[in-house]
Amino acid sequence: MKKNISIKSILQLLMIFSIVSCTEPYALQSNTYESALVVEAVLTNEAKQHEVKLTKTYRLEENENEVETGAVVKIYGDDGSVQDFEEIDGIYKSTNIFQAIAGVKYKLTIETSNGNNYVSNLETLTTVTPLEEITASAVTNNGVRGVEIAANSYDPLNTSKYYRYTYEETYKVIVPRWSPNKLTFTSDNEIIISLRDDPQTRTCYTTNKSNNIILASTIEMTEDRVTNFPVKFIPQNNYSIANRYSILVKQYVESFNSYNFYRILKSFSNSENVLSQIQPGFIYGNIQCTNNPNEKVIGIFNVASVSSKRIFFNYEEIFPGELFPDYLDTCDIKEFDSSCFGPSCAANGFYSLKSNYMSGKLVYYASEGVIFKMVKPVCGDCTTFSSNVIPAFWE
Repeated sequence: MKKNISIKSILQLLMIFSIVSCTEPYALQSNTYESALVVEAVLTNEAKQHEVKLTKTYRLEENENEVETGAVVKIYGDDGSVQDFEEIDGIYKSTNIFQAIAGVKYKLTIETSNGNNYVSNLETLTTVTPLEEITASAVTNNGVRGVEIAANSYDPLNTSKYYRYTYEETYKVIVPRWSPNKLTFTSDNEIIISLRDDPQTRTCYTTNKSNNIILASTIEMTEDRVTNFPVKFIPQNNYSIANRYSILVKQYVESFNSYNFYRILKSFSNSENVLSQIQPGFIYGNIQCTNNPNEKVIGIFNVASVSSKRIFFNYEEIFPGELFPDYLDTCDIKEFDSSCFGPSCAANGFYSLKSNYMSGKLVYYASEGVIFKMVKPVCGDCTTFSSNVIPAFWE
């Protein structure tokens, strides 16, 4: 099964591989661990507060990476510009809104709290090539029917060549067993049915960002044209497309060096078992430690032009007259007899009802006299796993 591994995770693995000489599967030991700075920095032609993420590699038995705090981060342009960054919630954000300008050479500098100084190569903005169109069409992929999201782009100057894509998808969720009412207990164990505090709990909007590396190249083509390049495939039975679906696709025009860097990272994410691979050696980016050449640093300072397109579609527009996907969970109704207090109804009597309610395992759906019908929160209250705030871009 193909794995999707985040860029940060792949960078961590590359560092581990580079300092371990053993090629036996799973022979990696923590005593070979060597800390290194991990840099994620992309400067684009978007006018915004740009971000730089600094973390440290972590041991195999650890699950979370450590944020590099207290660093001084700057981006210099050879036009005399200097952009300062400040640390906010573990991410370094530029103090000003700015954008990369064509023809200006930029470099990233980092001074960490331990006195190490890092500097990137000079990088320039790549060709600004608009993302012309995003399409959604029904296709069959490896025997699975679904929706393919595809990108189309064209550079008449034939100078772009290398492309990277990311996306942010948002889809509408409608819980199947919703009630405008809620159930509560008084201090005297009396059951009260009243209106919900927040009535907007039936429809929500879930947003997910891409976490895999999506690359395209036109280097072997006669013209610099991206035609129906598959950015994402969604199986027809996936609930995310059951109602209304939207996707924002971003196209980055990469330099050859940055494209090659991402291509190597992608080769790890596509591996069936990354930890069993032969040692690939250390993958160098374009950042070096100036005061200690032996200090390893992972990552790249990437200066790339970006453009984006958003599309919307409803399920029936792609699959007219076909059955809708099932909801994202089974939504069986569990009934409780609130008049029963004895051992014979320990699983579905009053105390079980109260326990499931108080623990948040079940929410109210309906009632008939002393019988109360309850469902899992995922089936009756979308705010337990999603957001009921309608996105500003929603149509």
